[in-house]
Amino acid sequence: MKVFSEIKLENMTIKNRIVRSATHSMLGNLDGTISEAELEMFEELAANEVGMIIAGQFFVSKRGIAAPGSNELSEDFHIDGVNRILPGIRPYGTKVIAQINHAGAKSYSEDKISASAIEFEPGKKAREMTIAEIESLKNDFISAAFRAKQAGLDGVQIHCAHDYLLCQFLTPSFNKRTDKYGGSSEGRFLIVEEIICGIKNKCGTGFPVFVKINTSAAEENELYVNDLKKMMPKFKLLGVEAVEFSGSNYKYMKYSDHNYFVEAAMEIKGETDIPVIVVGGIRGFNDMEAALDAGVDMVSMCRPLISEPDLITKLNSGQLKSRCTSCNKCFIAGKKRCILN
Repeated sequence: MKVFSEIKLENMTIKNRIVRSATHSMLGNLDGTISEAELEMFEELAANEVGMIIAGQFFVSKRGIAAPGSNELSEDFHIDGVNRILPGIRPYGTKVIAQINHAGAKSYSEDKISASAIEFEPGKKAREMTIAEIESLKNDFISAAFRAKQAGLDGVQIHCAHDYLLCQFLTPSFNKRTDKYGGSSEGRFLIVEEIICGIKNKCGTGFPVFVKINTSAAEENELYVNDLKKMMPKFKLLGVEAVEFSGSNYKYMKYSDHNYFVEAAMEIKGETDIPVIVVGGIRGFNDMEAALDAGVDMVSMCRPLISEPDLITKLNSGQLKSRCTSCNKCFIAGKKRCILN
């Protein structure tokens, strides 16, 4: 089966095509360090044939965290804690990268910031960032990536999806700036481009940088998708290892839906020769193989692996699909746990 075939990317080789998508488990310690529960979780995933784990999300600054119990790479003291992930997964040949993020208007901070002044949710107002704050933000992402490298991880993923801060810059309905960081597809993309270049300069061109991005926007979707199509060749030129496609509407998909974002991801990729990972509605080998047959390079899962961390082993032993029903009760409990466990 293709899903268990090795894949060689530009700067890393992964033993199979199965990715555990970044999952905001909220199991971290209050100081942002990795908890024992997280170490056990990562080891169990690696022991059960996951090819690459995207750990995190790791927030790049205190003001950018989304909720208590979030992991961080905002300070040097977080490095040793992140390094503790490796002994549990290296024996299985699993790769691990850190997803780095800033929540922006979705942050836990009282002083919320965004690309423009917005009220993301009722009562949650964010102000427009100054140029000085944008410069500081770029440095926060670059420093977090360097800490991930110092911790021995295999790369980083820049979170540009799910309506967090970088997604707010990329989305026309959120970004109403009139300076160089808005006003056009090039302007909206500029902060992400500068972060990628900064990470490559700091960590070395061979340090893998992945990007996660939405396939659609709730408003001005046609403009957003056209922007994405222009970004794909730029990602390739900037040395991005692979792009993971997701969407902000995954919580509202029906159980009967499968491979939510595959078609949109392949349309956005177009003719660009860049590896694509897709998450959403992938619950069994049939879904995985269908995605790979459509041109996707790797498949990514979150909720099915919350429900069954040993899912891949079970599928490889004859189980047809995950027991996950996409009920989303795992999002309600505060800490990601399946009600079936």
